[in-house]
This record gives sequence, structure tokens and C-alpha cells, in this order.
Amino acid sequence: MRRLIDLFKKITLYNKWFPYFSETYMYKWVKTLLAKWAVLKYGDPSQGMFIVGVTGTDGKTTTCNFIHKVINDNLGKALLVSTANIKVGDKEQFNHYKMTSLDPAHLQAILASAKQAGCKYAVLEVASHGLAQNRFAGVDFDLWVLTNITPEHLDYHKTFENYANTKKKLFLQILKNKKSVKYAVLPKDDEKGRQREEELNFDKMLTFSTAASSSVKAENIRLGVEDTAFDVSYLGQVYPVKMPLRGKYNVYNALAAFSVWLLLGIDPHAIGSSLGNLHGISGRMEKVEHDGVNYFIDFAHTPNALENALSYMKEITTGRVIVVFGAPGRRDVFKRPQMGAITHKLADVVIVTDDDADDENRVAIIADIVAGIPRKEGENFFILPEREFALKMAVNLAKPGDVVLLAGKWHEQVHYTNFGKRKRNDRKKLEEILKK
Repeated sequence: MRRLIDLFKKITLYNKWFPYFSETYMYKWVKTLLAKWAVLKYGDPSQGMFIVGVTGTDGKTTTCNFIHKVINDNLGKALLVSTANIKVGDKEQFNHYKMTSLDPAHLQAILASAKQAGCKYAVLEVASHGLAQNRFAGVDFDLWVLTNITPEHLDYHKTFENYANTKKKLFLQILKNKKSVKYAVLPKDDEKGRQREEELNFDKMLTFSTAASSSVKAENIRLGVEDTAFDVSYLGQVYPVKMPLRGKYNVYNALAAFSVWLLLGIDPHAIGSSLGNLHGISGRMEKVEHDGVNYFIDFAHTPNALENALSYMKEITTGRVIVVFGAPGRRDVFKRPQMGAITHKLADVVIVTDDDADDENRVAIIADIVAGIPRKEGENFFILPEREFALKMAVNLAKPGDVVLLAGKWHEQVHYTNFGKRKRNDRKKLEEILKK
């Protein structure tokens, strides 16, 4: 088996040159085989653990961190595996795999290690690629959370329906697995969320919303520069919540998590207390303040997420909104001009730069983005492929009262460029520029 794994790793090195390999039945078959081998090797660790899976287009990482925090505070030691971080109880490390859904062997090893360390709960972020490639084979989930579904990864899934149906796989896995009680949490404001509620039958299910009639609903939302406050309505009771995280989309993330906690029987008053003690998550509305300018680093990499982030920027400032962003290579070409159009509509100053161009021509990527921006270059619109120069321009342009949104993969530690991989720390680079 070890030789098979080593051979498979060598084959997958050529994904860059054969981009469709990961879509083949061979690839998925080998992933399933690796998962089954890992389950046997590590003693089927998901059995005896309560496993929460979180999927969706936006908000997965934040929702996972919310769920983990309150479970860990109130029910016992818990494992977290998300795009940004991996936690065993309170011990945290950066997710250096640069993958939302880990390879089956890595995942089973982490589950086994966490179980041995005393974790009875696990919260796993689940990407559509991971589901399509059977990376979670051998993991028996108890509870499924859907944050939302908007078009993404269509380069891989081809159509929006294929993408949505891949997310649905997690539902179906839970309904067929060995666990005795099956749970689900769904977004009532989302079309696919409503559809899943109608077509699937779980033992226990809650829906969440800010607008529609739902089991758990947020009302009286107050957005601030430093925090967000709102009331949660559930079974005729109202629970006030104040958390040190920003933006209306974080209200949605908190509602999804709140629904999980209610299903697990955690006292709603204890939930409010835990939410009040949340700390920021890498690349999720990280704030840096300097000379009256607020800089926000946020992993807004889809049209929906970018629109939400910029809308929040406009709500919290009387000054200008400056955005610096790009798009990754070899992924979802269709959304590039859409993101350009959104920045044109909502930002006063637009700076387009590189964001993991990988082996796709970065000039072509930028041209796709610019197609959605009907401004003349130089008129509050600039193109600077080198990220450091783009950062410097944003800092030089910003005046007291302005906000600057650094949207995309600014929080990551490796940059995939046309010239190979480069180490990076954009937050540190921003702070160095500000000091100068």
C-alpha cells in the first residue's frame, strides 16, 4: 500500500500539466482506496466521535471556528480542521497543507491523534472537491451544515447544478451511515438550502435566516467597526448576542453555528458568552489601523463574498473605500469580470493585482477582471501585478477616514506566481510599509 501511495503522489505531481486528471474515475478510485486503507490503519477514528461537517460556498472556515469554540468551551475537547487552522482543544496551528479537504491519510491520522488526545467531537470543513474526490470516505458524519451555495468551482464541476449536487453528497452520506441520529442545519435565505429542506428527511433539523421564517432567526442587527450585535430568536425566546467580529455575513455564520449548538443541547445563554470571547480568524476581516485608516484583510474570493465585504466597508466609513484584489489562476474564469464589476460598483478606488496566478498568464487573468471594470486606468483604477507595489499604492492613496480592503489570499504564507512559489506574509509586509 505504501508503494501505491508513493506512486500516486508522483502521478499527482503532474496535475499541473494534466488538469483534468483529478476529475477521472482513476483518481477518485485511488482516493477511496487510500481512505479505506487509512481507516483500517488508524482504527476507524470517526466511530465514537461526534463529527460535524460544514460545507457551502462562503463562510465555511468562520462557521467551523464558531462551532468548535462553543463545543470546546461547553461540551468537551474538540478537533477543528479548517482551511485556515487546525485545533486540538485549545492548541492551534496554521493549516500548512493549503487545502480545505485534506488527503484521506492525513485526515484519518489527525482524527486518530485527536481522539487519542481526548477529543470526543470533531468539526471538519468540507469542500466540494473533497466530496467529489471521495476524500471523506470512511468518515461517518453526525451533523451536516450548509452555509450557502453560489456559483463556484465551475471549472471543475462544469455546471452549478453539478456543484450543488456535490454538496448534497454530504447529506446523503449522513443519511446512509452507521450513526443512530442524523442532524442537519440549513440556510432558509438560500434557494438550495430551502430545496434541501424539502427533499431530505433528517431526524433533527434546524433552519436559520435573517429575513425568512426559520427555526433560528437574527433580528435587530447592529454593525460596527469593532463588533457586531444582534438578537437571536428561537422558540419564542430572544437571546442577545455581541461578538468581536465584523459584517452581516458573520451574522449568518453565527446563526449556522448557533443552530448546531442548539441541536447539541448547549444552553443559549452559554452560547452568547462564548461568542463574546471569540478571537479573529486569519484572513477573515483582520483589521490593521494606522493614521486614521482602517485596513481589512479578508478572504473574499467569490463575487458574493466580495460584494458582502465591500457593502460592509461602505456601511462603516464616511470616507472612501479602496479595494486591492485579484483572482487565482486555472479557476473559475467566469467570475473574474463579475468581481471586477462589483468593485466598480462599490469601491471608490480599485487596484487590481496578482493572487496565486500559478501557471496561468497573470496578464490574461488581470485582463479578464478588467473586462468588468468600465473605468479608464488612472481614474481611481490601477493595475499593479506585483502585490507589494499594489500594497504601497493603497497605503499612499489612503487618507484618514478611508478604509482599505485587501480581498483574496492575503493571509496565506505561500504565493503561487508565474515565476514559481514564493514565501509571503502580506500582513507583515503591510505593517512594514505602514512603518515607513
